[in-house]
Amino acid sequence: MAKAQVSVGINIQNSRNFITVGTDTDKELFGEARLGLGRRTGLELMGGYNFVRKSDVNVYVGAALGLFDHYHPRRDRYYDDTYLAIPFGVFLKPFNDKKFGFVIEAAPVFYGEYGSYLRGGVGFKYTIR
Repeated sequence: MAKAQVSVGINIQNSRNFITVGTDTDKELFGEARLGLGRRTGLELMGGYNFVRKSDVNVYVGAALGLFDHYHPRRDRYYDDTYLAIPFGVFLKPFNDKKFGFVIEAAPVFYGEYGSYLRGGVGFKYTIR
């Protein structure tokens, strides 16, 4: 019988902070829902592919769809529309307990007629196994 494996975390980005809930980030393919916090709340859905999977580090690329609300830092305002992002990240697991680790991520964000920008940040995750 398969056991449920859920990851939870916090990403601190230059455009907004996210609370994340997703599948096991050690799998080759994983998914994540990100609740964007700030002056307004937004939702981002991300699917990721780990092209490097080791016991102490994963390196991934993904595709994300932002829904509802989005903050554009160069224009210093919120837009109520969807956006596309392509996250590239590293998940470091430096401790003996490989359930906990640190995330470093950057993502170009494409926001239709409003332009695009590069988002980046750090965070941490814990996988419940």
